[in-house]
Amino acid sequence: MKYNLYKVLGTLSVALVLFSACTKEYEGIEAIDQRNIREYIQKNSLTGFRDTLGIHYQIITPGTGSLLNYTDKVFATFSAKSLDGTFDLKDDGLNRFAGFLGYFSNENGNNYPKAFSTAVKEILKKKGGTIRIIVPSQIAYGRDGNASLGIPGNASLDCIVKIYNVNNNTEFEDLFVKKYISDKNITGLSRLSSGLYYQILTPGSGDDITAISTVTVAYKGMLTTGTVFDQSTSFKTDLSSTIPGWIQGVPLIKKGGKIRLIIPPSLAYGSQVRETIPPYSILDFDIEILEVN
Repeated sequence: MKYNLYKVLGTLSVALVLFSACTKEYEGIEAIDQRNIREYIQKNSLTGFRDTLGIHYQIITPGTGSLLNYTDKVFATFSAKSLDGTFDLKDDGLNRFAGFLGYFSNENGNNYPKAFSTAVKEILKKKGGTIRIIVPSQIAYGRDGNASLGIPGNASLDCIVKIYNVNNNTEFEDLFVKKYISDKNITGLSRLSSGLYYQILTPGSGDDITAISTVTVAYKGMLTTGTVFDQSTSFKTDLSSTIPGWIQGVPLIKKGGKIRLIIPPSLAYGSQVRETIPPYSILDFDIEILEVN
């Protein structure tokens, strides 16, 4: 009987030691996160930060209008970098989110830190604002990190999130198209209601081109960086099998005509990952119609 009692007490002691060790490990990670964040703020001479919900934050631009709910649709861009600099994702307009605020997290298969939706809803609160948040690893990507993005485990992140004061995706994309046009000093463009920008260089002549026409074209396609991602001196295709921007833009001219198309992502490849075209890319095409069938 005494032996069994000692055995039970021994088992309980081991269990308590293991439980205590697990508790200390969790608290240790939390403490490490907070120490790293404090050191990062001090090292980089950051001022004006507050701490709430476990997030250090600074409102760069206050939002306007009514309070946001998780069921509201938001349009956002963001940057994110690890405190040690091993990961650095810049806000180049390609890192974006368009959807319900409640889905602006890494839940539901999305690749965003858990803290994004919380910070926007509980701290920034309104559209049109920008917030900088330093996110502890537990509410970023946790101990596993995110291998697909190159984020190591237990990495706290310094992020800037901007919520745009727009109501739909066409308005959202148009902001970036207009910026590209302005930055490149492009003039003489017209715009369709779909968001497609075009400039007819030579109208051409002959029969009208329709969405079901077969055309032979010479073309060059560029990204907003100036990188040529595709070109051809003679390409035959059914217009209906091309991207929406071509289907809408090419019929604006005829055989022998030349046109420039600046195509927003939703009329190109959207969020698709392609070998030479990043997701959410604006495409700039020069097109000449050689033949129409």
